[in-house]
Amino acid sequence: MPFRPWREDDVPEIVALCNAHDNAIDPDFEDSSEQEIRDSLNGLYEDVLAEVFEQDGTITDLVVVQVDKTRRRCEIDVFGDPARHDYSRSLSRGMQWSRENYPGFELRGSCNERDRELAEANGASGMHVVRKFWTMRNPRPSGTFPPLPRGVEIKQANFEKDRQLWHSLLMESFTGHYGFTPKSFEDWERVQRKMGLQDTTGVFFLLERGKAVGLLVCTDHRSENAGGFIDKIGVLSEYRNKGYGELLLRWGCAYSVARGFKDVALGVDTGNATGAAKLYEKTGFLPAHVWLAFSDSEAT
Repeated sequence: MPFRPWREDDVPEIVALCNAHDNAIDPDFEDSSEQEIRDSLNGLYEDVLAEVFEQDGTITDLVVVQVDKTRRRCEIDVFGDPARHDYSRSLSRGMQWSRENYPGFELRGSCNERDRELAEANGASGMHVVRKFWTMRNPRPSGTFPPLPRGVEIKQANFEKDRQLWHSLLMESFTGHYGFTPKSFEDWERVQRKMGLQDTTGVFFLLERGKAVGLLVCTDHRSENAGGFIDKIGVLSEYRNKGYGELLLRWGCAYSVARGFKDVALGVDTGNATGAAKLYEKTGFLPAHVWLAFSDSEAT
């Protein structure tokens, strides 16, 4: 029986499958929301493959391939019923589709470090580990907004009118970060408009003497779990080492508490040369999950 495209009536079963997969690996893992899974099924970038495998009327496997044309990359993610999955079959389907439709693109995979079986399947498919990422969580974020130095202001962005500045700060502050490829405003805007779970009041700019030099983006990715999520913190390179990253981080925590969230989470590249992981630990964040990133072509 071949894989088939997902259907709208599959969504409740797919959500249950994804959460069962994650919880079987780590019982403390938070359930993903329906909206988060819908976003993935509908595509995070320019193109997507999202197919399910059925056995005896039950969906046992899901393969999703996100195509990032800017980085010439196909990101393959698989989920399976804890008792009936076949990771190798799902990875093979994702790789076959990627090579047929996007020849020459880098193939990427990922999994929770605890998921030894999926890690082995990624390795057996010809990919190798190139990076580790953490999900970090602050279980007791402060609800006090940090005092700001003279000449410094943190301003809430207008979600619609300030999008050009938002894009500019994001592109400039993340240039040089691992895996980051700048996008034109049009390309970024097209992808941004597709994303669900956005917080229209959660974008902030840090200004030094009136000039925007830093960016904070909070989203609703954990709102169903009563948790805040800091999606982006960026500071222009020439304004780093002034404590602005820490100010934005503490501001994001206080903002999340003000929204009634019990804790705050974020993701971090453990190899980030800016030392982000140390900053997060300094402000109360602890590693919650470790993720392995695989590639078929990137050098280790």
